[in-house]
Amino acid sequence: MSRAVKITISLVVLALILGGAFYLYNNFTKGVYKPVDKNDNSPIEVSIPEGSSLGKVASILYENGLIKNGTFFKSRVQKLGKETEIKTGEFELSKSMSMDEIIEKITANQEVAQGEFVKLVIPEGFERKLIAERIEEKGLGSKDDFMAATADKSAYEGEFQWLSKLDSGDTLEGYLFPATYDIPENETVEDITRRMLRAFQDRMGDYLERDDFNGLTFKQMITMASIVEREIKVDDERPLAASVFYNRINQGMRLQSCATVQFILGERKPNLSNEDISIDSPYNTYTNAGLPPSPIASPGMKSIDAAINPAQTDYLFFVLTGDDGSHTFTSTYDEHLKAKENMK
Repeated sequence: MSRAVKITISLVVLALILGGAFYLYNNFTKGVYKPVDKNDNSPIEVSIPEGSSLGKVASILYENGLIKNGTFFKSRVQKLGKETEIKTGEFELSKSMSMDEIIEKITANQEVAQGEFVKLVIPEGFERKLIAERIEEKGLGSKDDFMAATADKSAYEGEFQWLSKLDSGDTLEGYLFPATYDIPENETVEDITRRMLRAFQDRMGDYLERDDFNGLTFKQMITMASIVEREIKVDDERPLAASVFYNRINQGMRLQSCATVQFILGERKPNLSNEDISIDSPYNTYTNAGLPPSPIASPGMKSIDAAINPAQTDYLFFVLTGDDGSHTFTSTYDEHLKAKENMK
């Protein structure tokens, strides 16, 4: 057999293999988007909690047998540009619906009376006090009532058993999940509090079953996350900052977090005085070793993940040096002093 014939046969075989692979993949992907069971029209009630990520929504639908593949669902939602359009609440779906039909259903505007809901946006890193002020601004209740409703975790412990991990008399500072909420106008501040606790519970998932986080308790881990949230703006730096705080704790160094002093002051003072960092308070990490007694703000999941999975570094310092809010991380005090020459 000539060399030319061998090459021709090889090319034909390769074309058949590639064609077959494309055919199988094409049929597989088309099948993934089709109904799980086109003959099953029985309604399935699905609840999408506030604060749910796209991954969380995919898991909910997959666990209810409504989609064939969570990864393809997420990819499809992103391709359709509907990632930010997913609504929260209760939905009636069925296995006879295609993936696109389900996506359309959970992203469609709900038919509600004008003014029936108020959009409440709680940014990551908001203290309880700022959440209370935002609620009052939106006409959903007075800030004093909300502060009172969130002053003691015991009022909600029966419904949210993981609150038993906290200490007696603790407030809900740090556990009111930052997210966008659609609040009915007639809802009480206690109802709003429960919404935020449910969002925290839904996002934390299996983490609520754990008692040890790199030597920290659950409460200490959330406290660590709250400090990371308040100190760091650039997401990629959150695990690095967490590593700094863990390293300082392990070496018996004080955390010296400006955010903890700002929490004491009740204001986000950009520059702290020597008097400020000398305040007599258990939350002052300039004068006290270790973590403060409880969280100082509501951390988002990226800061929580950083507190649970810190980067493995020997960093002990960081200083703001970038116009975008980024920091320079260093391992020695001399390096830190050099970095401070470029601080913002």
